[in-house]
Amino acid sequence: MILKVLTFGAIALLLLLRLARTRFGARLLGVPQRVLEIVFLVALVLVGVLAVIFEQWILLAVVVILLVLSGVEELRARGRAARSPRSTR
Repeated sequence: MILKVLTFGAIALLLLLRLARTRFGARLLGVPQRVLEIVFLVALVLVGVLAVIFEQWILLAVVVILLVLSGVEELRARGRAARSPRSTR
């Protein structure tokens, strides 16, 4: 029973961290967005390892989905940055 509550708590924490790493969340918290992204990725890895240790497969599935989404977002951001014209001053 307690492990189930911790699993749902971890899922909620990961979702909140995902929302907090937006521009609005970074501004609201007063923390650079890059720092929030690093905290999010560290939390994902840590929760993923704990999910494997405690055999919480639903939690592991959520971690994998969030990691894939983060990877796709990063690739899109790099693609946009490569296509946008750079200002030369």
